[in-house]
Amino acid sequence: MICAGPTERLITILPFISSYIQVGMRLVMSSTALLVIEGLWWTPEQKPKRPSVLLFMEGLESIQGDFNIYYANFYEKIGFRRALEDDLTNTKENRLFLYVAAHGTGKRIGGLTSKTGMKLPAMFKAVKSAANYSNIEGVLIGSCSIGNNIRDFISTTKNSHIAWIFGYTCEIGWMASTLIDVSIFEHLMNLKKSDLKSRKKILDAFVKALRRFNGDYVLCKQKGGNVPLKKAITIVVQPRSSGAKAQDETAYILEKLGWNK
Repeated sequence: MICAGPTERLITILPFISSYIQVGMRLVMSSTALLVIEGLWWTPEQKPKRPSVLLFMEGLESIQGDFNIYYANFYEKIGFRRALEDDLTNTKENRLFLYVAAHGTGKRIGGLTSKTGMKLPAMFKAVKSAANYSNIEGVLIGSCSIGNNIRDFISTTKNSHIAWIFGYTCEIGWMASTLIDVSIFEHLMNLKKSDLKSRKKILDAFVKALRRFNGDYVLCKQKGGNVPLKKAITIVVQPRSSGAKAQDETAYILEKLGWNK
């Protein structure tokens, strides 16, 4: 993944992450969990402090205060499946959101070079398998170029508990895309469970999440030319209602945002 330009320091409050959330003087169980599975971004030589999306998600949790975070790393196919199927999805919460954050090439995900990590079909298969026995309602793939695989997005969502999948179509900047990811989770996790029956309510949440950004902002700097945010995203939605189908709703989102001009 390409990190575009200098970045500002993100200051977060140390979150209270456990199986409980404090409400006044009471402790109550949270019904929502964010599952974060992250690949390596840089070697220790490149970035000794090993930047991670986890700190950003903890920042969101410290403000929202209404969900739990479960985190794991992965390096290749077996590690990804074990982290997702044997660990992260074994939670008590009944509303789960999956965040896969790793390098992507369009054909592979994870690893530090184009020949490492795992092939995309294996990743999509693991995600759908996990969604078949757990209540994953949303999936965000924070990786370069994975969003070009629209058919895989649709087939993964089809006949599963997953109501939406979001991804990027090009070589995204690390900091900018992570901030976009935070905004998406902020709004989509605020939907009520009953809202998942409505395609419009799901799409409206995406519009609100993306509206704070400039569609013309160059999110991807790559060979062949720069790519603005409005041409760098893919959104597939399948409401949890009878007869609803998984559909690519990217064009609808762009129209609502006025980014289709």
